[in-house]
Amino acid sequence: MNSNFSILVVDDNRQVLDQINHILGGEGFEISFIPKGEFLFPRLERQKFDLILLDVNLPGLNGYELLRMLRGNPSYASLPVIIITGEDEDDTLAKCFELGANDYIRKPIHHEVLKVRVQSIISASRFHQNELKRERQEALQSKMKMLSSQMNPHFIFNALSSIQEFILSNETDKVLEYLSEFAGLMRQNLENSLVPFIPLSDELRFLQSYLSLERTRFNNTFTYEINIDVPNPENIMIPPMVIQPYLENAIIHGLRRVSRPGLLTLDIAEEQNRILCVITDNGIGRDQARQGQPKDHQSIAMSNIEARLELLNLDVALDEFNVKVEDLVEGGAPGGTRVSLCFPNDLH
Repeated sequence: MNSNFSILVVDDNRQVLDQINHILGGEGFEISFIPKGEFLFPRLERQKFDLILLDVNLPGLNGYELLRMLRGNPSYASLPVIIITGEDEDDTLAKCFELGANDYIRKPIHHEVLKVRVQSIISASRFHQNELKRERQEALQSKMKMLSSQMNPHFIFNALSSIQEFILSNETDKVLEYLSEFAGLMRQNLENSLVPFIPLSDELRFLQSYLSLERTRFNNTFTYEINIDVPNPENIMIPPMVIQPYLENAIIHGLRRVSRPGLLTLDIAEEQNRILCVITDNGIGRDQARQGQPKDHQSIAMSNIEARLELLNLDVALDEFNVKVEDLVEGGAPGGTRVSLCFPNDLH
């Protein structure tokens, strides 16, 4: 049951090394040895350990110096250390604890004492690590929920602006139709915002409704296509409201001001255990879209989505969530924008 735990013994006494290997190796621990303190940090850089058994009296750098160096290094400050000492002085033990030792074992080593103390320290360390991980994940989830909740007022404001335009234009039929579809869209959005991940199939239904509303809002000045190359979208989980802001950005800043017929394409495919989402528009391009905007202008939706992607990467401890934006050129002139989003396909 201890096969996943690795221990590094720093001691130059071969008899002690053999004894520790016999006791702890028989319990399933993976045991490694180094005889000098100078070898410690190069070894830690090559291999991860759950515990260090550190002799006080070492040639060259002694145990006190190594312990002080360990606790002063952020990478190893919380790595459990049990001091091995042949000294029976209280001052020696007090100094070890002051420098950050987790426990001590006196020589000659008692078999049962060694097993119990090693198991206790490793178990306590793992419990502490799991608690820190849980608290970190809860904090990340809270931040992501906060950012996700900020997307809703932004989205609602834009939709209500459209309704206001219809009313001012005395387009009563459009107001009623738009309100009905908007109510359904908001219900989907609120349901999706309650969970960290939703099925891709649910997100696609939401995006289909959203694009239909936006097309109505802009008097059918653009068309859109949604192409899906995912075998079972109902089994793929993705964060809600990650794709929509990029679609909105393409419509508001790219297609809204283009003189030619607008086209917005959403392609979603599964490639090498990842979900690739590509949003392409034939709008005016980013450079022209920035003209007329304040120099310090930054989209709230884009800022929030970038922050959410960073938090998602922290949550999975990998750079699995990434976005790439490209300017398209057609005949030497701006031809639109392409946004590529990548997600892992095994979220749950």
